[in-house]
Amino acid sequence: MIAKRIYYGWIIVAAALLATTAVYGTSYAFGVFYDVFIEEFDVSRSVLAAVFGFQTALIYVVGVAAGSAIDRYGQRAVAAVSSLLFVTGLVWAALSRSYLELLFAYGLLSAIGMGGLFVVSFATIPLWFESRRGTASGIASAGLGIGMVVFPLGADLLISSVGWRRAMFGIAVLSTVLCVVFTAFFANRPSDVGADASVEFDGGESPFETAQGYPGDRTSLTSNETITSVPFLLVFLSWVLLSAPIYIVISHIVSYATIIGIGRSEGVLALTAIGVTATLARFGIGALADRIGRTRTFIASTYLLGAAMLGITFAPIPAVFLGAIVCFGVAYGGCGSLFSPLVADLFGHDDLNTSFAVMSLAFAVGGLSAPPLAGLWFEITGSYTGSFLVASLGTIVGAGCVTAASRLV
Repeated sequence: MIAKRIYYGWIIVAAALLATTAVYGTSYAFGVFYDVFIEEFDVSRSVLAAVFGFQTALIYVVGVAAGSAIDRYGQRAVAAVSSLLFVTGLVWAALSRSYLELLFAYGLLSAIGMGGLFVVSFATIPLWFESRRGTASGIASAGLGIGMVVFPLGADLLISSVGWRRAMFGIAVLSTVLCVVFTAFFANRPSDVGADASVEFDGGESPFETAQGYPGDRTSLTSNETITSVPFLLVFLSWVLLSAPIYIVISHIVSYATIIGIGRSEGVLALTAIGVTATLARFGIGALADRIGRTRTFIASTYLLGAAMLGITFAPIPAVFLGAIVCFGVAYGGCGSLFSPLVADLFGHDDLNTSFAVMSLAFAVGGLSAPPLAGLWFEITGSYTGSFLVASLGTIVGAGCVTAASRLV
């Protein structure tokens, strides 16, 4: 049995990596479709950005319900249903004949599936790991970077050769394969596969068999005292502020690079560079954080994110622009890899699926508001500079919020 030869938590990590690759690769490919969608559906930049913003927000809103469903039905069942909804939405998006169809297919149906896959992939890892929590979470979340490399680049090639509809079908096919493998290898808890949790947990049991309780034997889904506490709210605010520059860059960077004269191809290359550097950072920073402190490493990554955003905003030449993009990818990878460990470390394992999902609503706020506002700012001023600068300054406040929260818990 595989769990006897290798701790099965690492199989869960590999499966989660596949799911995050599919979910975030698809979401981040939106920037590549941006121009063709504007032409196809005859809408403005701010209106089209609402599709991405709506999808992003719904992923995390649905995540709260998904956390509850996981507690009742188990990770594997939620993964299967979420995968089906996700892929069905992509196929419908490829067939869309109007903006409203695209909004419902890509922004609603796929997002519901993404929300379930997101919570299953991220909130599960801290329940299988403790001493190597940062390392495991970093590897699992590296799918964000891998997806950002593979999906946008592949979509761009397909759009230019066979058109955007077939490109979207291609994304749907690849996502189907990844989600099937993810679901097949996922397990609800260590005891289901005979895994020895003592290799990670001193007490010999993971939180699944102790505080977590699983499944169907819970009378409460989350602790109101935790999610209404000052530290929790401070971390929530920090993620609202941190997610703004991330979503602005991901959704607007191709258009931004074209407008400032760097070029559309360089904008696509920027997305690829962010994906590569974020992937490498997730593999390395998670392991580093286990050694020097996960909260400390997270705060450092936050400051780097703000500095990189400033570099992107005021880059005088393409070389500086791409250098800032690389730094942005490293910072993004560092912050992303430590999100679920930060929640578990600061607020404990109890009700982690739901408390993690509630914390993730910060992404919904940032994702729903930041891209449309950046698009609106451009339509009013003819420039992205102001919105990029505000987003950069917000990261400084976000770092301060996490610092304060860590001292209060």
